[in-house]
Amino acid sequence: MGGTGACNSLLSNDVVPVPSGPPRKVEVEAVNSTAVKVSWRSPVPNKQHGQIRGYQVHYVRMENGEPKGQPMLKDIMLADAQWEYDDTTEHEMIISGLQPETTYSFTVTAYTTKGDGARSKPKLISTTGAVPGKPRLVISHTQMNTALIQWHPPVDTFGPLQGYRLKFGRKDVDTFTTMEFSEKEDHFTATDIHKGASYVFRLSARNKVGFGEEMVKEISVPEEVPSGFPQNLHSESSTSTSVQLTWQMPLLAERNGIITKYTILYRDINVAYQPVELPVVPADTTMTLSGLKPDTTYDVKVRAHTSKGPGPYSPSVQFRTLPVDQGR
Repeated sequence: MGGTGACNSLLSNDVVPVPSGPPRKVEVEAVNSTAVKVSWRSPVPNKQHGQIRGYQVHYVRMENGEPKGQPMLKDIMLADAQWEYDDTTEHEMIISGLQPETTYSFTVTAYTTKGDGARSKPKLISTTGAVPGKPRLVISHTQMNTALIQWHPPVDTFGPLQGYRLKFGRKDVDTFTTMEFSEKEDHFTATDIHKGASYVFRLSARNKVGFGEEMVKEISVPEEVPSGFPQNLHSESSTSTSVQLTWQMPLLAERNGIITKYTILYRDINVAYQPVELPVVPADTTMTLSGLKPDTTYDVKVRAHTSKGPGPYSPSVQFRTLPVDQGR
């Protein structure tokens, strides 16, 4: 009897040199409209029958529950260091180049040097629908602080369009305006477009699946002189011969570019025709006037400059230096 058992054992090993168990825990999930992720674990160790050298993922398009077209195959060969002696390793593969809104059947097999083993049970999955491609976008800066935004539908819409989404704003400001339009609309005029600033426009089209990839355009509006004056000019402290002044930049919409410097104009209110002009470079928003007369009222105003020149002066503000005995 012993001889027969040995013979049967040899026979079974010769007949089953490939894995007799399929890969386990096969899962498939849609990544997007044209790709699927397949994951699995190795067959149980006593059904591997040798070292597993790699895996094959078989897949085929399905229609009405029947395979349609050519079956396809992707191979994942394990490096020597990955040859498996246990069954805990997880494997995954991204299968791309699939068709949107289409059902596929996936199976996985392990192979040894002797060949392919048993296939896993088929897993069915449907890819998601495709979102539209990028719309075409044209931005025209017009006068009077506006920009005309015009667009055309994407070449690939993957079904009827259901509308558009526009996001836009200054590049140097974090907050963007978001607007939605119907599929019939094809233009919009943005107001409050500041001179001397760069703007980003992002437009995407939507179908029943969702919004597609954004088309991104930038425009840079030429600089001008500031149209507004520095804000909130006031005195922080004073002595008998000095006054420390502080102010804020002009309003964002009125800067019309990068502020390169400020000019302070000041005079003793009793001396009408001898104002002193001081440049503030770099464009700090604080300045100490020194060499002043004690116990004297001064009239002060400030203006901002861009590379194009100066803007208007702020309204005058009056400050008084301390008497000599209080200025120490």
